Amino acid sequence: MNTTELFNQVFPVASRYMRMDADKIDESLHNKCVGIFDELMEFVVFKAYNLHVSIEDIYNLTGLKPGDSEDFDFYLKDCKDSVIIASTLGIGVDNHAKKMQRTDLSGAVIYDSMASALLEQLTDNYEFDLNLGPHTFRFAPGYGDIPLEINELIIDALSLTKRIGINKTADHLMLPQKSMITICGIGKSMAPTCGHCVRFNSCSLRKGNQRCYSV
Repeated sequence: MNTTELFNQVFPVASRYMRMDADKIDESLHNKCVGIFDELMEFVVFKAYNLHVSIEDIYNLTGLKPGDSEDFDFYLKDCKDSVIIASTLGIGVDNHAKKMQRTDLSGAVIYDSMASALLEQLTDNYEFDLNLGPHTFRFAPGYGDIPLEINELIIDALSLTKRIGINKTADHLMLPQKSMITICGIGKSMAPTCGHCVRFNSCSLRKGNQRCYSV
């Protein structure tokens, strides 16, 4: 996939992060987004790692017991296995973001949104290549009622600092900032749609006619 094709996949999601309609952005702003995306790609060093874990072991690894997290139980119910997927764009993306925040604030907002959307897209591509068969969508620590502290446990258990350069922070987040740790349940299909979400009836985004996934 070339850079133009990748931009076309990433741009609608990045626009949503910026609370803009990708189809209504004027030519000048669109061209600025293209330029910033090209700039972003100069600093991207995408790395990912995955590990298949039994349902019993994913609970043990995360320190959770059935009943501790409604979301965790909901997404893993009736799954025969799970897979942890960790991914990052690399520290170079973070370093350039800090520079842009000092020199071009509006550009920095675009850059951050593009980077977030790019991480999702590249992780989507990585997940697709794993040929997981029927599986749930990715969910992450901090998603719903799943404790954010699980990030630290997974980073240590999978040696992610050594493997792909993801470090833990004091507030349970990750460095590089454009990194993610996610989990899929294996053995049942569950696409990222509102109808498959445990928070279908209480979601504030849906009440505002918004979605947290691509449509």
